[in-house]
Amino acid sequence: MASLAIHGIGVSRGYAIGRVYRLQRAQTEIVEYELQAEQIDAEIERYRTGLELARAELRAIRERIPAASPTDVAAFIDTHLLMLNDSLLAKAPLEIIRSQRCNAEWALKIQRDRIVQVFEDMDDEYLRTRKDDVDHVVARIHRILLAGAENPVGDLSLPRFAKRIVIADDLTPADTILMQNQGVLAFVTEYGGPLSHTAILARSLEIPAIVGARQVRRYLRDDEIVVVDGVRGVVLAGLDELSLDFYRARQQQEQQRRHALTAFSHQPALTRDGTRIALHANIELLED
Repeated sequence: MASLAIHGIGVSRGYAIGRVYRLQRAQTEIVEYELQAEQIDAEIERYRTGLELARAELRAIRERIPAASPTDVAAFIDTHLLMLNDSLLAKAPLEIIRSQRCNAEWALKIQRDRIVQVFEDMDDEYLRTRKDDVDHVVARIHRILLAGAENPVGDLSLPRFAKRIVIADDLTPADTILMQNQGVLAFVTEYGGPLSHTAILARSLEIPAIVGARQVRRYLRDDEIVVVDGVRGVVLAGLDELSLDFYRARQQQEQQRRHALTAFSHQPALTRDGTRIALHANIELLED
């Protein structure tokens, strides 16, 4: 059926047919340089300014979340805002600047490495994946500090992601929300896992998504028509019209399935003999 099939992990079921938009991120190198004593206060102020700009960006994104969105959508942005206010990122880098007399970018890198190491040493897989949130927040601050480093999402007023299938190395929750507001069709990333916040968010927003599709950006071209099969976790390129019609039918079936589930969602859970079933969950403990 397809001349090319790229496999990953389907983290949000559904089907999408559309043109590729490859999200290219500028590769930035963090370098260290030594400060003179009289430069330290200015460098600390530069870091504080960068931190406040990062907060302002996230607050602007949060304001764009539609009121009808699931409540957990805003919670992902709130998590990143809390991290920006936490002393681990708001204060610790300032102490590193003072003690090591280094630039803000390098101080942030040192602190990032310390935090990530703590997460990587954890036994719980879900908690280990939270280091991705640290990297997302740190990358935002670094981009601002490196004055002129391009925001890969670009001008929010431009509908560049409308009816597109976004191919990227990774996506932050903020990226995901912005693209969803513009009408993105699906996401495919080279990295990430089913427990990442981006994967969880894609499921919440009902956007077909695949993660862990290694080297997908290498094999797909911008504007190429592809199919994202979020059920099987595969991206298909080079399909003929007959094959595209097959997946259009799958799309319609999936939409009908979701509509049927929505229709039943508010009805009482009763067995055939009239017994009411209540569903409860206890997530107080990590073991749960």
